[in-house]
Amino acid sequence: MRLQECFEDFLRDGSMYWAPSSYQYYKRNVDYFFNYLANRYGRPSGSMELSELPETILAEYVVWLRSKEKYAGHPLRGAMNVNGTIKNNTVNTYMRAVKCFFNYLYRRKYTGIRYTEGLKLPRSDDDQIVPLLASEVYRIDRIFDEEKPGDLRALCIVHLMLDAGLRSCEVIALEPGDLVFDSNTIVINRSKGNKSRVVLMCPLLEKLLRQYVQVFHPKGTLFRKLEENKGINGSVVKALFQRIVRNTGIERLHPHLLRHTFATSYIMGGGNLETLRLLLGHFDYSVTRKYLHLAAQYQITGTDIYQLDPIFFQKGY
Repeated sequence: MRLQECFEDFLRDGSMYWAPSSYQYYKRNVDYFFNYLANRYGRPSGSMELSELPETILAEYVVWLRSKEKYAGHPLRGAMNVNGTIKNNTVNTYMRAVKCFFNYLYRRKYTGIRYTEGLKLPRSDDDQIVPLLASEVYRIDRIFDEEKPGDLRALCIVHLMLDAGLRSCEVIALEPGDLVFDSNTIVINRSKGNKSRVVLMCPLLEKLLRQYVQVFHPKGTLFRKLEENKGINGSVVKALFQRIVRNTGIERLHPHLLRHTFATSYIMGGGNLETLRLLLGHFDYSVTRKYLHLAAQYQITGTDIYQLDPIFFQKGY
């Protein structure tokens, strides 16, 4: 059976339960693997038969990925201040999609070879997470003016991640009806793993979101582009954070750091692990547990981590 036909079946079956973002993740990363095959064998991977692949192909792909230079093939790489190879975490991001694809092929009996058996991925990078300090959040907020529609939208996006722990993709997918002002909650529908959850809306976030709704009267998704009636996408969020880094000098800043800050601050304020797991939408404790270590570390050092609103705690800080 041809690889392209297998891949089409994989996407079709997965689309019945994947979130749209998951569909794009698998499509993008398996396509990247197909490009590797095409370059290696000198012909389109879509014309290749699954039976042509050697049993070691995934291990060979891992080796190739680990030797890949950062931003290889990017037209502006020469002007970028980058060097070295891509991180192990990036390798693993590529490989999770490919492993899922090949496990599907084995389960569906498209092949009798279990390509993923014995496959070892590189250890994750142990880069230190440094949550945002209260002073840094103050600097971020200062670059925006609530009276300007674009800045008001930016503040809402930032504080949904920082004060409610949302992922950037969840912010993009929010709809006006997901904001329940009567109970000061936000409903996150069909997020990662097709799970839904409810998170708290602290007073600051409530104020910003009420003001935003009154100004924009959004329909469809909550956050709209300023110059056309379309919902924002990942490029808008990326441009926003580039602006923040440029104006604050906080070089380590990226959207997920706000979620890390929320989680670390929640534990430092006295929150428990199970509630945090629910607030973050994690499947189990394996990911959530790392925030116990982070919180303990910053409590010992007395670091002035950004503090969440006391609404999250019975006793506050």
